[in-house]
Amino acid sequence: MHPALAAIYLFIRQEPAIQRFCQLTAKNMASAPPVQTGEFVGLPQPPSYEEAVGPQCQGPVLPPAYSKDTQYPYPTHYNQTYQPAAHSTTSPIVSVQTIYVQPGMMFGDVPVQTHCPTCAQVVVTRLEHTSGTMTWLTCAGLFIFGCIYGCCLFPFCVNGLKDVTHRCPNCNNILGEHRRL
Repeated sequence: MHPALAAIYLFIRQEPAIQRFCQLTAKNMASAPPVQTGEFVGLPQPPSYEEAVGPQCQGPVLPPAYSKDTQYPYPTHYNQTYQPAAHSTTSPIVSVQTIYVQPGMMFGDVPVQTHCPTCAQVVVTRLEHTSGTMTWLTCAGLFIFGCIYGCCLFPFCVNGLKDVTHRCPNCNNILGEHRRL
């Protein structure tokens, strides 16, 4: 026996209030009426298992045999003729265009997985960096502060200062743009 369980057992055996409770409970249980398990009070008896399940089939159940009389021959001659209507109504041709709205789609400076509406594929975008407003302003700022010997052209070599165009790698369609300024 586990040491903790042994300590609890000894505590219960030595405590007089718990011993008195156990004696009263045992006395009350002895005078309690027996539990009726065979019948329900106020309710009809449930059916037995055999009555509820019914007769069981012995062996596998086979499908009914097919005979020649149950097959119907296909008709070879139809007596129906097509009668055109006296006036014909033309229904308008409806063109359905599916528009994909992608809520919360933020095009940044990293490729994103998105749905291309042109080729109807889920793709990871291909990036194209182009010189934008931020690139030209940085170049002008460096030129003003004394980088006139070609150092002002460094912003055109840094992709982090350029605008980003997201394109579909399959159909080359523009899916989105990210402008720095």
